[in-house]
Amino acid sequence: MKNLFKTIKLGFLVAGSLSVITTALIAEDLPNRGPIEFSSYDTNKDGFISEKEFNDIRAKRIEQKATAGMPMRNVANAPDFSALDTNKDGKLTELELLKGQNKQMQLNQGNRGMGQGMNGQMGKGYNMPTFESFDLNKDGVISAKEMDEAREKRMEENSSQGKMMKNIGNQPMFSEIDTNKDGNVSKEEFLAHQVKQRQ
Repeated sequence: MKNLFKTIKLGFLVAGSLSVITTALIAEDLPNRGPIEFSSYDTNKDGFISEKEFNDIRAKRIEQKATAGMPMRNVANAPDFSALDTNKDGKLTELELLKGQNKQMQLNQGNRGMGQGMNGQMGKGYNMPTFESFDLNKDGVISAKEMDEAREKRMEENSSQGKMMKNIGNQPMFSEIDTNKDGNVSKEEFLAHQVKQRQ
């Protein structure tokens, strides 16, 4: 009988340990706040997100937040897979996901009230420029020269309108946004950087 109780206790210990390990792995892979990265959704690493992958990861995140006792703001108005699948081919590309995440963050920020950014911080994530406002020659990528010119133009416009230019010294370097180091910033790289800025 003693051996049976030892076996049961050991079973509970192993089960409890596995639960902690699983929770730790989920917590490690998924952020508690902000958007989930494409690579976390693309569990089979085929370069696309299926509806099942999307729903599974979203469910894990909700479970992770519930387990941690965290508030789940904006869960009810989070877009479903079909809203993000703009070309309706049954899978999400990285660009589709990033566009959807940016759109959702703008909506969520708008719901926080005028002037409030993420976590109630003034200005964070607000008035972020669009890719098109930097792609001055409209060739689908942003060069370092275009980025400098667009930033200068934006500063001049803000200055002429009497707007305060906080965080001007915190602007990311071109090389931080050009993650594949090809000398140009693609729309995917630009949107991915904006997602990180809003976190």
